[in-house]
Order: sequence, then C-alpha cells, then structure tokens
Amino acid sequence: MDKYNGLLSKVSRQYHILRGNQETADEWKTRLVYSICGMMAYASLWDDTEESISIGHLRRRIRSILGSYKSLYPELLGTLPQNSEELEEEITNQFLSAGVVYHRPNRIVASKKHEEHFGGVLFQRGIALDNISCVSGIGFYSKQDGGTNLNNIKTMFGLEQENLQTLWQATLSAASWKSKPSFEFGTEYLRLKPPFSRGYWVNEPDKTGTISILRTGMKGSQLYYLYRYVDAVLEVSPLPQWQVENYSYRALACACLSNYGTLPPIEYFEDGVLVHIRMNYLLPPRELEFLKCYSWPEICTALPCNFRRKLSVEVFAAIKNILSDEGYEFKGGIA
Repeated sequence: MDKYNGLLSKVSRQYHILRGNQETADEWKTRLVYSICGMMAYASLWDDTEESISIGHLRRRIRSILGSYKSLYPELLGTLPQNSEELEEEITNQFLSAGVVYHRPNRIVASKKHEEHFGGVLFQRGIALDNISCVSGIGFYSKQDGGTNLNNIKTMFGLEQENLQTLWQATLSAASWKSKPSFEFGTEYLRLKPPFSRGYWVNEPDKTGTISILRTGMKGSQLYYLYRYVDAVLEVSPLPQWQVENYSYRALACACLSNYGTLPPIEYFEDGVLVHIRMNYLLPPRELEFLKCYSWPEICTALPCNFRRKLSVEVFAAIKNILSDEGYEFKGGIA
C-alpha cells in the first residue's frame, strides 16, 4: 500500500474504502482497483474530445486503467480480471442499469444529479467528480442523516414498490383462467423447492393444486403463464410480457416462492467495515443491479459474480432495510 507515494492508501482514505478485519492486503487492493476503474470510467464522461462520448470510449478507459494498475501492482495479476472485457462489461452494464449513465443517440451522458437519503446514507447519482466522498463498489454515497422515504429510494433505482406478498396476491387477483389440454415439448415449470443450485426450472409440473409459473416456447421469445391443476385438468393464465421479459420474471418467481415459504434468505456476515453476502436465489434485475452497483464482486476473476458480493457496512445496512421492506429475508452468520 506504500508504493508510489501511498497511491492506494490515499484512494482508500479519500473514498472511505476501508479494509475488512479478515481481508488480505491483496483483496483490499483489488477492491480499490475495481472502484478506481469505475470512477475513472465515470470521469471519462467529461473528457474533452472532439467526438461524442460513447460506450466504446467508456470501455477503453476501463481497459486502460485496469492495464495500468496491473503493471503498477503485479501482485494483483491473480485477483484482477485476466480479460479486461469482463470488467468493461461489468461496469458499463451497472452504470446503464443503475441509471448512472444514459444512452443518447450515438453517445452516452451522465444522469442528472439525484440524491436520496435512507438509513444514514445519501445515495448519489450524477454528482460532480469533486463531490464524491464515499464509494462502495462503483456506487457513490455520503454518510449523512436524513429522511427515510422508501418510495423515493425505490423510485430512484426503479425498484419494486410493492412487497412480494402483495405482488403475488395482485397477480393472482388479475388472473384469467382457461383450461389448456397441453403445451408443446420444452415447457418448463418453476422449481418450488430447493436445491435451486440445480436451476430455477424443472420439466415436470406441480399437480397438487398449487398455483405456480410455467414458460413455453423458444428461448428468447418464451411465453409465461400462471398455472394450476384443478381436478387433474391444467388451467393457465397468461402473464403480460412487460412483467416477465429480460429476466423480470424473477420478481414473480421470488414472490411465488416467498408465498410458499421456500425463498432462501440472503446470507451475510460482517467483517468490520465490510459485509459479505451470498444469494441463494437471484434477485430481480433492478434489485440485483442496484445491489451490484454498490458492491464489489467476491471474486473479480470470474465476472459477472452475481451470487457473492461484498459492500461497505453502512451501505449494507441501508440496502438490507430496503430489500427487507420488499419481503426479502436476511440471515446473518459466520464466514
């Protein structure tokens, strides 16, 4: 940490990226480089160039910064991504998904300034570079007391306003059931019980009368339905495309599992200023990208690292409360 006039130590102090009690020096330095790549990519949005700032420009900046830090800190070659394209994809996708940057015709721009308080954390987007005081992952925040308006913070990141139980009941209330003799080959049914490590879908339906979800058709253009068996007859109700496209079905899947008490909790353990989390079932896209933006991958050499993340303790406390309000459960433990 003392090399190059304490470069990484200065970054650590300036942006409040502190070392966990059990964290090795190289793990800490890897987190710092990850965040630096994100901040330098963000800074590139204001580059003085004759051409518009594009996705390619952002990615080239990440590639350049990662290459430079690998040269400066060769001890990190085994913990940083070997292929810069993985990190370019990771950071670019998070910036777009979390609303840090927006697409315009042939260019990208920083979002307008937006700040929301929640649980002692001021979540920030579109702020000036000089105003960045704390970083968790590649997400910017300040430690400030303020309001705790859940609706405002959910709106800022496009999170689900309703909790899982309400979402599931509203979906059932809107159902329009029709009998269906059968579906073509390749229809998949939501797995309702663990282990979910074997996949979220199975080939056989649940015929106990339970209401669940199925999908059918070619991958990439699948149709989703609620389904149930009534007197051994299959009944289905179509789900709107906007509710299921681009992995958005996971909100309903989580709601369904939560209703039956089989949605696994998000496991976590604290390590001083750092919190490690492990998801045993992926969050819906918006919630997942919000969490990823404000966290580091547990392992940077295998991106995307969606199931295992680590984040600053104060940001974790805020995000835990936000997701708990949505109906997700957390379970603390030891490493």
